[in-house]
Amino acid sequence: MKKKVLSLMLSAAVTVSLSAATAVPAMAEILDNGRYDKLVVAIAEDPQDLEGDDVNVGSRYYWIYDVYQALFDFADDGSGELKPCIAKEYEVSEDGTVWTVKLNEDVFDSDGNNITSSDVKFCFDWIIDHGQAIRFDYFDSIEVIDDYTFEFHWKEEPPAIAEIEFPLVRTLIYSEKAYNDHGGMTTEACGTGCYIVKEFVSGSKVVLEANDEYWGLDHEELQGRHKANVQTLELDVVSESSTAVIGLETGTLDVCHYVPLSMSEEFISGEYAEKYNVETIVQGDYWYAAPNGQTVNADLRKAIFYAIDNNAIAAAMGGQYVPATTLGNSAYKDYDESLEATGTYIDTMDQDKAKECLEASGYNGEELTLICVNNEAATKAAQMIQIQCAEVGINFAINAVTNDTYNTITSPAHSDEWDMMINTLGGPSMVGSWHLLMDNEVNNGVTFSLIEDEKLQEVYEAANADATHDAEHMREVIDYVIDNAYVDVLVNASTSLVYTKDIESMYYREGYYTPSASTFVGQE
Repeated sequence: MKKKVLSLMLSAAVTVSLSAATAVPAMAEILDNGRYDKLVVAIAEDPQDLEGDDVNVGSRYYWIYDVYQALFDFADDGSGELKPCIAKEYEVSEDGTVWTVKLNEDVFDSDGNNITSSDVKFCFDWIIDHGQAIRFDYFDSIEVIDDYTFEFHWKEEPPAIAEIEFPLVRTLIYSEKAYNDHGGMTTEACGTGCYIVKEFVSGSKVVLEANDEYWGLDHEELQGRHKANVQTLELDVVSESSTAVIGLETGTLDVCHYVPLSMSEEFISGEYAEKYNVETIVQGDYWYAAPNGQTVNADLRKAIFYAIDNNAIAAAMGGQYVPATTLGNSAYKDYDESLEATGTYIDTMDQDKAKECLEASGYNGEELTLICVNNEAATKAAQMIQIQCAEVGINFAINAVTNDTYNTITSPAHSDEWDMMINTLGGPSMVGSWHLLMDNEVNNGVTFSLIEDEKLQEVYEAANADATHDAEHMREVIDYVIDNAYVDVLVNASTSLVYTKDIESMYYREGYYTPSASTFVGQE
């Protein structure tokens, strides 16, 4: 066998410090055990449950890795190098289709269960059986060799870590026994992370307590997100940004990452500048619109996209959104200015062009269905698109559904139930964010938006492969997608992260901050 490490460019938040005060803050109150006492963080969405299946649902990303862990991690330095976590090493077969993975033998969960290869297989089987196996295109099977050794079998050699990142670093591992003992982990979590869930109230809060028995305390190779620098971490669900701002003003909140730029001045140079740090964040995730590849022809797609005004959509969605200018943004490390798509339908509304394309499309005024997830941002975007398209004669009905229903309806089996989707895209790189809407293998031979196009597959794979992952090949993808009107990118999220000056250095990973891993003033 040969050793192999595949590289991947990671996305990261683009942050700009805006704090006006330059005085050195007072020492924070650090406990005898070296941790900050308690930090209260606002999250915008309800976590819904404590299951370790979907790391991106309901603001989970800001705390889920505190409770659960994956086999591997990405390096803190953004290099894309795989780092050990529950797994300590791997070897790759000569043909690249088999990875032999060895686990750390001292991994225990908060109930004291030792994690073995059979637990890994259980977790993989669970998410596959429950339809949560996102980006498992190359995954074939897992074979248990012994208690601490197993084999990943891939359908073919993965061309890049980007193609197998979800099995490696985003599939969370826990004990089968703990899962059964707790009757699933909907309301009780038992993971291998550096925190234990002490309280969970759906729609209200999640309270975590540092795990003094955490198996990783003596593992210096673990990345920064696995360090518990806070004793008690409370995450409060505050859906309205204006309410979160009041919480910061009154001191009931210590951190909020979705303060609208228009409301941040009082924390930068106003009344609360002495108490808080402020950073502007452009997140890698961005909003898109994608017509159904089975029901909407190219001329109708172009008509829809030319009817859309991203400036108006950003304004409708709120102060944290800015109009998009390409299929990604500068938060990604593989972004390049040459990848901008200015002068195209992405940044240009042209109603005359929309009407011209509409006439060529054969559209006869029938009602089309626009599907989105039923959160505030998505529904506001959908409503604005509905209004804009109506102005050129395109009629949309909005179907706002839960995340699970969205994933069901957008499957090939339900292709007649929707005509356009809107949602968010994100990933470890700009190319990585394109996977769902450009890889024909996502939905059994078609993309997530039900497009079947061999040329799209070809240019996407070239841009995604490690050997040809460059601006030239990425530009080719962008031009091809725009020429065929497969995707319209709507807005990027740009907000103010406001946090107590007790935090000396905020910890970031892939465009998100991890409050528990931050460094506090006076902390050694």
